[in-house]
Amino acid sequence: MNFVLLTFDSCRYDVLHAARTPNLDSYAPIARALAPATFTYASHQAFFVGVLPNVIDDLPYYNRFRKQLIGLQHVGEKQVAKAALHGVSSSWNIVKGLGDEGYQTVGAGAMDWFRQESLTAAFQRFRFTGTAADQQIDFLLAEIDPARPFFGFINFGETHAPYDFKGNPVRCQVDVRARRMTWPPDPSHAETPSRDAFQSQLAAAEFLDGCLPRLFEALPSDTIAIVTADHGECFGEDGYWGHGVHHPKVFEVPLAIFRLDRAPLPL
Repeated sequence: MNFVLLTFDSCRYDVLHAARTPNLDSYAPIARALAPATFTYASHQAFFVGVLPNVIDDLPYYNRFRKQLIGLQHVGEKQVAKAALHGVSSSWNIVKGLGDEGYQTVGAGAMDWFRQESLTAAFQRFRFTGTAADQQIDFLLAEIDPARPFFGFINFGETHAPYDFKGNPVRCQVDVRARRMTWPPDPSHAETPSRDAFQSQLAAAEFLDGCLPRLFEALPSDTIAIVTADHGECFGEDGYWGHGVHHPKVFEVPLAIFRLDRAPLPL
């Protein structure tokens, strides 16, 4: 089995649900899931030990307590991981474990957290690109030999504030960073959630959807794709802004898991 994990950094569930994403929609519905953490570094560390965002419904792979996709064996929640679709043994993480099994492990990251070796060192080949979806896809396709098993990863930055993407002439006029908050946030100062921020992230998500065919069509049809986000954002709800804070909108993320040939996932 081949795997490709794509994270739309900071993308809210309700944003991707509202966006026009015909390419993603052709593969699987987008589920509402809960991220394991509130910021990029922590969530990706969880992803790299097999802990993806979790849905409440009793669905294999979407709810890892029902059945986990890639499980790190012999550590943590052993009873959960042992029934995973693909079990990995490693004292580090699933990326290193897959590499030790003979997988190619190739990744590209947009956010500055991916300058940290503690996130990237387990990959055989990794490139920090900044926000550059086309460059990231080019890197994966150049580095992966589709005739050999692989684990590919891209952290896309277009859905992270300020929502810049190729060909976008409009810059979001709202600063959504958490640093703008008073602390603790005062609900009496809550603002109407920013429509500008919502629409700006939505446009970025639609741009990324348009980038996916070039990647998916070049990978083997039996590849299992995971499309998700590491966390969401607050756009003024209850006085909260940005991420790295504990608010439902920060934890609500999209999740879709599917085979590129649209065949049912193995059980």
